Amino acid sequence: MLPQDKPLVSSVPTTRILVVEDDPTISDLLAYNLERAGYEVRKERTGRGGLEAALAGAADLVLMDLMLPGLDGIAASKEIKRHRPVLPIIMLTARSERETMLSGFEAGADDYVTKPFDMDVLLARIQARLRRPLVGSLPATPAAAVALFDITLDRDAHVVRGPHGSVALKPKEFDLLELLGSAPGHLFPREEIAERVWRHRYLPGSRSLDVHVRRLREKLESLGSTASLATVRGVGYRLTEGCS
Repeated sequence: MLPQDKPLVSSVPTTRILVVEDDPTISDLLAYNLERAGYEVRKERTGRGGLEAALAGAADLVLMDLMLPGLDGIAASKEIKRHRPVLPIIMLTARSERETMLSGFEAGADDYVTKPFDMDVLLARIQARLRRPLVGSLPATPAAAVALFDITLDRDAHVVRGPHGSVALKPKEFDLLELLGSAPGHLFPREEIAERVWRHRYLPGSRSLDVHVRRLREKLESLGSTASLATVRGVGYRLTEGCS
C-alpha cells in the first residue's frame, strides 16, 4: 500500500489515538493505517509511558498491548481507568484464552482484539467505540422503548415495531437485538454475544446464534425495516442500516 492511497475510512482528523505497543513493526503498521484513516497518532512502547501519556490527556482512545515491559497492559489499563474512567481502551494481544480476555475487561478494557487482526475490522471497532456516549450521559434506568433506525424495541411488551406493524420476539431474540442495538455499527464478536446473551462460553460447533440471527432478519424484513444484522464472516455481527 502506498502513502498516497485513499484512506480506508474517513474520520475526524483531530481524534487522537494512543498506541501502546512494544513491537515496533506492529506499532508502525498501526500508526500508518490509523494516520491514513485520519487519526492523530502517538506511540508509546512501555506500559508506564502509555499510562503517563493517557493521564496527560494525550488520547481520545487507547490501543493497549497486553504484554509490555515493566508495567503490563492490564495494570496500565487499571490505572488509566481509575483516573480517566470514560477514556476508551481497546486491548491488543496475541493471547485469546477466555481468562485473559476477562482479565482485560476487569481491568477496564472496552473491547478486545487478538493478533493477528483485520485492520478494517479494528478501524470499525475504533469508530464504533468513539461514537458511543460517555458513561454518565445515559438515563439512570433503561427506557421502556428504544428507537433504532426505523424500528422501536419495546422492552415492556417484548416486541419490535417497524414501518409495517410489530412482531413479538422470543427472549433470546429480544436479548440479541437489544445487545446489537446498544451500539449500532459496533462489531460484536461471537464469543462476546454468547457470554452476554446466553451466559456461557461460545461453542464453535453450535448453530444457536446463527439460527437466532436468521429469525431476527426474517422478522425485521417482515416489518419492512431498513435495520439489518450484518455478518462479518468468522468474527461476529453488527446492527446496521441497509443490506446484511
